[in-house]
Amino acid sequence: MVLVGLGVSACSAGDNDSASEAEFAPQVALDAPASELSGRADAGDEADSVDTAADAADEQPSGNILPTGRALATTAGVVVATSDIRNAVDGTLATVQRNGASVFTADVRIGDEREDGSVNGSGFFVVKVPPADLEALITDLGATVGRLSGRTQDTTDVTDQLVDLDIRISVERDVIARFQSLLVDATEFQDIVEIERVISERTIALEQLLASQRNLDNRVEQSTLTIQLQYEAPSTDVAVDDDSTDGLGDAWRTGWDVFVGALFAIGFVLAVATPFVLTALVVIGLAMLVTRRVGRNHTQHADPIDTDEPVTSDEQLAEPNPRR
Repeated sequence: MVLVGLGVSACSAGDNDSASEAEFAPQVALDAPASELSGRADAGDEADSVDTAADAADEQPSGNILPTGRALATTAGVVVATSDIRNAVDGTLATVQRNGASVFTADVRIGDEREDGSVNGSGFFVVKVPPADLEALITDLGATVGRLSGRTQDTTDVTDQLVDLDIRISVERDVIARFQSLLVDATEFQDIVEIERVISERTIALEQLLASQRNLDNRVEQSTLTIQLQYEAPSTDVAVDDDSTDGLGDAWRTGWDVFVGALFAIGFVLAVATPFVLTALVVIGLAMLVTRRVGRNHTQHADPIDTDEPVTSDEQLAEPNPRR
């Protein structure tokens, strides 16, 4: 291990007395895991500071805390349906400001106005709002901007993460302080380079932990609400006036509509049946004509009456006497 080499080089330096060597050795051991620091007699104060930091994190956790001492991070989302995206965008911004929230991200697309007066498009907002005002903001959006057609919400307990970050940050700061003290006593160039490298790595790790802590604190102190504006066509239902007294007029209009509908149905049936009726009439006419011609031909071709047959007495009596 390089840091062990630092201790060896420090011991080989003849100008340092035994007290300096004894002071240098435990500082080199700081490269050991943080869990071993509390077990060393010379690191007792630092271990106490770690425990104190953990206790402070339990007593005074960051962010918006419940009465039970738990820190919660809330994320919610709503879908607002409206027939006028242009007015909905203005209404959303006004509602967010009225409820003490802030817009962090906005993505809006406004289309052209349609014949029915509606304006299509879409809108997407990311809003930060105090947890106590989240429900009031959602209710206000549904009352002033449009119809709430969807909602999601997720709450995460981040208390343990905040406590863990507090402890790790305290340890990193303590380690950096020790190596900075070690750097002051270092005389060899190689030792100085290695100590500065460790300090740089620990500083980067500390900044990352601090960034994570700030992110969690912001999530607890400010809930995140996503607002999606969705276009929907306006309703075509005709409003009915409950105070209307035109009962007779409504009945007349209803009867007229039924009469016109019946005429239309009759006309439609006649229009559909006309080709079939004409065809049937033509067929019937042809059939009658053929039947008449066949009967006439049969009459013309019948046998004539024989005039040579004797006339009966009755016929003779029936004939008039020309001589008379």
